[in-house]
Amino acid sequence: HAYLTTVTALANALEAKDVQTHGHATETSRLAVDVGRRLGLVDDDLRNLEFAAVLHDVGKIAIPDEILNRRGPLTDEEWTRVRDHTKIGERILRGIPFLAEAAAAVRSAHERWDGDGYPDGLRGEEIPLLSRIVFACDTWDVMTSDRPYRRALPVSEAERRLREASGGQFDPQVV
Repeated sequence: HAYLTTVTALANALEAKDVQTHGHATETSRLAVDVGRRLGLVDDDLRNLEFAAVLHDVGKIAIPDEILNRRGPLTDEEWTRVRDHTKIGERILRGIPFLAEAAAAVRSAHERWDGDGYPDGLRGEEIPLLSRIVFACDTWDVMTSDRPYRRALPVSEAERRLREASGGQFDPQVV
């Protein structure tokens, strides 16, 4: 319980900085744990998944506010900085022994099943399972939540898009 409280405090610190994502870490975590259970994860794996999902965007703490909260398009340089949040998140977490597995999952939480993700271009089962779960649940929450720049998609449309991206962007088993 103390670990989860500490992890949640870190996620809340990020959400205080990134005004567009209030509640996102908590919802992504809830979804990820549900998917993890359905995939047969138990005990330590579920706990590590919960930590990784809550903290998947913690590296955004190091991204300047003017980039993070921009409503318009980002430059290529700004996109590079935003994409670095996965490596920054891993660096923040890897020195905390109980978050070592979560740190690895955070680094790979934007890797795509087809290898077109970041930061390492991993593909398929090279991507840690926890990362594959977080990525799909993160995307689901983004699609089904209102954002300053667009309304939430209807659940039916989000389901269609997730299924359409199965085997490309996402692990088909996770979808």
